[in-house]
Amino acid sequence: MIVVPVTVFLASLRLSARLRPRLRRVYRMVGGLIVMLGSSITLYFAAYTGDQGGITAFYFQAAVVLLYVVFSVSLISVNTYLNQR
Repeated sequence: MIVVPVTVFLASLRLSARLRPRLRRVYRMVGGLIVMLGSSITLYFAAYTGDQGGITAFYFQAAVVLLYVVFSVSLISVNTYLNQR
C-alpha cells in the first residue's frame, strides 16, 4: 500500500503532458510532494511507533491516497474547464 501511490504517480507522468504547462508543473511538484512525503511519513509510522503506529500508518496512507485522488481530479477538472474556454 505504501508504494502504490508512488507507482501511480510515476506512471502518470507521461500522461501529464496533456495538461497545460502551468498545471503540469503544479501536478509534478505538488503531486510528487504529496506522494513521496506521505509515503515516507507512513513508513516512519509503521517502522518506529509500534502496533498503534501501524494502525496510524494504514489510515494515514489511506488519507494520502484520497488526497492524491482529489488533487488529480481537481487538476483534470480545471484543465478541462480551461480548454473549453
